[in-house]
Amino acid sequence: MKKKGKFFTSQLALGAVSGLLLGLSFPPFHLEWLAFVGLVPFLFAIEDAPNYKEVFKLTYFSFLVFNIITIYWVGGWSTGADPFLLIGGAALVIGHPLFFTIPMLVYYFVRKRLGKITGLFLFPFLYLSFEHLHSITEVAFPWLTLGYSQSYNLADIQFASYTGLFGVSLQILIVNVLFTYALMLWLKDREHNLRRAGTAFALGLLLIIIPEIYGSVVLNNAKDTTYRRTLRVAVIQPDINPYAKWVAAPDEILHTYETETKGILDKNPELVVWPETAIPFYILLPPYSYDRESLQTFIDTTGISLLSGVPLAHYFSDSTQAGPTSHYDEFMNEYYDAYNGAALFMPHSYEYQTYRKIVLVPFGERIPYADAVPFLIKPLKWGVGISNWSRGKDTTVFRLEDGLRFSTVICYESVFPGFVREFVRKGADFLVIITNDGWYGKSSGPYQHAAYAIFRAIENRRAVVRSANTGISEFINPYGQYIGKLTKLEERATLFANIPIDDQITFYSEHGNWIAHLAEIIASASIILGLFLKFRHKE
Repeated sequence: MKKKGKFFTSQLALGAVSGLLLGLSFPPFHLEWLAFVGLVPFLFAIEDAPNYKEVFKLTYFSFLVFNIITIYWVGGWSTGADPFLLIGGAALVIGHPLFFTIPMLVYYFVRKRLGKITGLFLFPFLYLSFEHLHSITEVAFPWLTLGYSQSYNLADIQFASYTGLFGVSLQILIVNVLFTYALMLWLKDREHNLRRAGTAFALGLLLIIIPEIYGSVVLNNAKDTTYRRTLRVAVIQPDINPYAKWVAAPDEILHTYETETKGILDKNPELVVWPETAIPFYILLPPYSYDRESLQTFIDTTGISLLSGVPLAHYFSDSTQAGPTSHYDEFMNEYYDAYNGAALFMPHSYEYQTYRKIVLVPFGERIPYADAVPFLIKPLKWGVGISNWSRGKDTTVFRLEDGLRFSTVICYESVFPGFVREFVRKGADFLVIITNDGWYGKSSGPYQHAAYAIFRAIENRRAVVRSANTGISEFINPYGQYIGKLTKLEERATLFANIPIDDQITFYSEHGNWIAHLAEIIASASIILGLFLKFRHKE
């Protein structure tokens, strides 16, 4: 065992290397192969950790580097950025690495009780369990799930239609462990361990190569796929300042979008998509009836169906039904819940189909566990008109006039594979993502968010339509390939494509995150066994 001082002078650098490799493996960098070796230096560094305290320090530092490289942008980089958003972003970058100490401390415990080699080969299941659990709470932030590093590697991730995103994470984790084990054997005794080291290394390579071969075959066969039909869809990317639009005049906002939409009517779109909170006022409420009638006239005249991001509200006739996140309307003398939502407007119809966002950005859109800590709502509320949303409950499936069904997820929701899958299970023929990444300027954030949508297409074999306020707007086919894409950020533009419609249900769509649940069973069993051995040793 190395002394504490020596441990930190020699091993901290290895942790930093792992953080750097993992960070560079994520979009927008096209260095996804680094993820397959990214954890090797860290696993070597933790090998000599003398106690839990040093594991904690090493892990925090290593993943701080990882977080800085990948999510430095979360504080907001657009003109007029809100101070609270900047502070919150800095707090996330500094605080988020603490979550990664949890699986590493558990890993250290398992190694101590079950042995180093056994612990090493259990590591993928321990870490994957953490990734999944980190995606299902109100403080969930699955942005750095390892599988996302492969978003640009279409051939490698085609098997996600069976395993989902977490299957790709497990592949990365197992390869890292095999390479680590091979290197440990080789460094320990090159002469006697050469064959075993070579076998472990070869297995790691096979776990990279076999999915690549499978994916290449799938993509090649995809060229001959016959779809049920296609749908003509247009996307409007308005490039409107995300702060300024909340104080702009309603008719001015609608005029901008209608003008851009008119420019693509010669393509005869069957559906036009405007981005998240494109209409930044409660257009479906009586005070905005004039603007609603104006928009409906435009839709009736052009004959298009329009999906738009729009805030929604539900008023309580009984004030006792209002919750901690409810707002008070002084004019109406009533409480109401506000929702970040979407509405479908169709020609000659006043029956508006709506969706209320369910998965909200922690602190940015809602205080986590607001019902339990209502006293935090007022001091943490910030002032650009989008915080303190209420959470929707229904995974809406919209229906067009011709019977086609689709669902929309709003911004942050699109990074949750299990959540998006529920819409497909309810009958969505294609998926729409509306977002406003304008908060983050020309940083890595919009590129990462756009790349992650590829997984939703592959997992469910559904076309994805993505409309973003300032970019990146895109069309993705069921195999993750771009049909159309606006690559420039902060550009006003329109995009049109005939998207393929399919109704197959993939293994993943049917069974969800089964591979993460399997990992949790293995991880739980190893922890229980470790605890049993610990207490037996004490006796």
